Amino acid sequence: MKEKRGNKKVKKVKKLKYVKKKPLKHNTKKIKLLIKHVKKKPLKHNKLKHSAKKLKKIHNQKNISKISDHKIKSSGKIIDNKKIVHIPSGIRGFDKLTQGGFVYGSVNAVVGESGSGKTLFAMQFIMEGIKKGETCLYITFEEKKEDFYKNMMKCGWNLDEAESSGKFIFIEYSPEKIKLMLEEGGGEIESLIISKKVKRLVIDSITSFAMLFEDKISRRGYILSLFDTLREWDCTVLVTSLSDLSDLKLRESSAVEFEADSIILLHFPLIKNKRERLLEIRKMRGTKHSINMYPLKIDKGVSVLNKPRKVSF
Repeated sequence: MKEKRGNKKVKKVKKLKYVKKKPLKHNTKKIKLLIKHVKKKPLKHNKLKHSAKKLKKIHNQKNISKISDHKIKSSGKIIDNKKIVHIPSGIRGFDKLTQGGFVYGSVNAVVGESGSGKTLFAMQFIMEGIKKGETCLYITFEEKKEDFYKNMMKCGWNLDEAESSGKFIFIEYSPEKIKLMLEEGGGEIESLIISKKVKRLVIDSITSFAMLFEDKISRRGYILSLFDTLREWDCTVLVTSLSDLSDLKLRESSAVEFEADSIILLHFPLIKNKRERLLEIRKMRGTKHSINMYPLKIDKGVSVLNKPRKVSF
């Protein structure tokens, strides 16, 4: 509509009514369905182009022992997302058979007859800890300190020097004192382990302790109590045993066999008029270990030769 004002033509605008806009309604069901069908693109790693699943797999396959090794020095026991952590044993060739060594915080039995290499095996485990800056404790019922230090020097292990550094503690103990320790609930040894922050412990041998008890029930009860006590301490333990668990005909049900987290058998059979040292991992909880038998070499320490040996006893 046009209106004349003088010579100018003016447009007359109609007034519009204000209309309230209603909010849009979204169909939430349809949106949820659409989201489900959207394909997620694979994540890109800095340099490698892997999907999220592949990256996770690669991360899990990393050598946990290498990662944990640095942490163990400073913080002790590690639970990394409830993963089992292995620590290096120090025995050449052994860690390849056990996914990286012994499980941290475990109690392990090294079993074999006299001359099979139990003490050297346990001592090499201790020396590996000293090399990594860990405090280590060696408890013996049978060895005299002076003689023991001289014998270990033949392997190139200077225990006087290790003791002076504060990283090695040697205790001559009687089996009766261990019994008293259990009855007291830890005693001097527990105080020493906590105060010195001991990370590796060897008891050589548990056989001497077991011989204190005449009846099987008492023997089993005290061994169970000992293993329970050892597990409460923040360290990895090796106990040597003279019991011949390898002989199935003579073997009786043993508390050591059932309670130990791993059993390492050191055989010393007579084969073709010659004694041979062999290693067998009977069990190791939380570890996919080798089930073969391997030659064991003793020459300035203990080495496992990673070529399986077929032997019939």
